[in-house]
Amino acid sequence: MKRFTPELISEELKLYKHSINGQVKFHEVDSFRVVHNIQYFYYCEWARTKYLEFCGIPFTHITFTKSEPLMTVHHEMNYFNSLKLSDEYIVHSRASEIGKSSITLDNIITDNNGNPIIRLSSVLVYVNIQTNQPENIPDDLRSKIIGLEKNDIKIREPKQ
Repeated sequence: MKRFTPELISEELKLYKHSINGQVKFHEVDSFRVVHNIQYFYYCEWARTKYLEFCGIPFTHITFTKSEPLMTVHHEMNYFNSLKLSDEYIVHSRASEIGKSSITLDNIITDNNGNPIIRLSSVLVYVNIQTNQPENIPDDLRSKIIGLEKNDIKIREPKQ
């Protein structure tokens, strides 16, 4: 597993082209007023949805079940600090890698002072909704993501 430090995170943030803001709510904290770890996954999931919308994918009630069936298959999270009740935060999002059927989406959550809270890497796979098996990402979706990320995304070409 790659080791991340606050200094590396600070440098990596320069690659991120999308972000959303949030504030910690009462129901998201534990008895110590610290954000429960599962909430970071929820924050990042919403940010990934907004990132894909930013790429030009319309967000409707059927986006991920019919029109763009992307299924999350892997997460890897590094914790640096905690958020507490009423803290404001920023969730930064980017696609760091795209393959034949998968997209790696990365998120960094920072507090409003730029201090890293977590870094999450998630792999999403485009699936055939009839067979539930991986399927090639449509060219228009690939083009939208690559167009946004330009030279800041690793493109894995299918093996011949």
